[in-house]
Order: sequence, then C-alpha cells, then structure tokens
Amino acid sequence: MKYFYFIFLIILISVFAIFINLNSDLIELDLFFAKISGFTKGFAIMVALLIGAIVSFFFQLPILIRKNKKIKEGDDSSKA
Repeated sequence: MKYFYFIFLIILISVFAIFINLNSDLIELDLFFAKISGFTKGFAIMVALLIGAIVSFFFQLPILIRKNKKIKEGDDSSKA
C-alpha cells in the first residue's frame, strides 16, 4: 500500500500523455475576448478536466472544513 499512490500517479500521467498524443489535431479556442490557436484536442480536454476538478474541490471546501470542526468539537467534549 506504501507505493500504491505513486504507481497510480505514474500510470495516470502516462495515460494522460498517451491521450494527448493520440488526439494531436490542432484546434482553435474562441473565447469571449480572445482567440487562441495551436492547442491540441488532448491538451484542451486534459486542461478542462483539471480546471473542473479544481473548481469542484473549491466548492467542496466549506463542507470539508465544517466536518473537521464538528469532529474536533466532539473530541473535546468527550475528553472532559
């Protein structure tokens, strides 16, 4: 179990690299105020996935912090 996360991370990065190489068609991103060209499909999909994960984690932070405070308060009252 010690190396499970390390091996999983290496496999995940290699799958991402393969996915990016297999989707090497260049696309053009047309945003509201800018037009960006020269991105590959694979890179655009991986960046969108990463941004989605970060935004999801950001929105879950208040729930995670609230759970930690309740656990700490419960530990303090049981010790007294």
